[in-house]
Amino acid sequence: MVAIPVPTNALMEKEKFGKAYTTEQVGRLSPPRETETHKPQHHHNIFDMVSNGLQRSGFQHSEPLHYVANNPKTKEPARFMTVMNVVHDKISNRLGGLEAHRQVFIQNSYDKSLPISIITGVNVCICSNGLTFGQVEGRVKRKQTRRVADHLYGMIYGGIDRILGGMIEQDNKVVTYQNAEMTNLMADHIIMESMRQGVVNPAGVKEVYDNWATPNYDEYKDRNAWSLINAFTERDRGRNIFRRHGNHRKLVNIVDNYIDNAHTNRMLEYDAVGTQPDETADISMGTADF
Repeated sequence: MVAIPVPTNALMEKEKFGKAYTTEQVGRLSPPRETETHKPQHHHNIFDMVSNGLQRSGFQHSEPLHYVANNPKTKEPARFMTVMNVVHDKISNRLGGLEAHRQVFIQNSYDKSLPISIITGVNVCICSNGLTFGQVEGRVKRKQTRRVADHLYGMIYGGIDRILGGMIEQDNKVVTYQNAEMTNLMADHIIMESMRQGVVNPAGVKEVYDNWATPNYDEYKDRNAWSLINAFTERDRGRNIFRRHGNHRKLVNIVDNYIDNAHTNRMLEYDAVGTQPDETADISMGTADF
């Protein structure tokens, strides 16, 4: 039996996030009538396809949590997010040395606000922080325009076939983050760049930095990129899940680019002087104690 995800709507502002629905309730929320250019797909049908695809690919999934938000103008249910914990024989239930749940999200809308998307993520059990790594291969999504029904089967089943490899890649990425040492100056740079790119608003900068400087959990006291990422997800806990996925994609890209650039600079310095750069360089890729 796969553990059900921890409900988050109790921590949310319901108007922004939506409220929890049962699968039966979601089944009663029919999409609006199709037009020539807009072909909304029933969320219950999409959930059934994803569920079948996961089982066909060797995954087991928990009972789903469905969150439904109203369209701000019509006040009608229009935006959907379903989250399930998943397990697979080839995937560990630990990430970065900590117990974690692997998760699959299904995103959909009836008002053109969101494309149909399959998103993978992890939830670290010690702190219930969730980090989404983006859509499978970064692009498993489809606008609900002409011929969407013709493409939906291939998009969903093809995307699910790639989930397993994507989760193994997530494990490797976390190891990279743990091995990337992070100074306060480097953390400050990434936090400010995240603000410039809209990952965190100006009012949230101090909260993220405080989470980094004085972590709430011993597991994040190591000064590395993984601890910094969790300073962001600590702040995001209980916030709008519809917005969170996009912000996490931006955050991961910012951290990846910074690590890649810093590592390249170290190699250039090494090539120039013929010796290892000193410890004041921007980044070290040695193993962190975690």
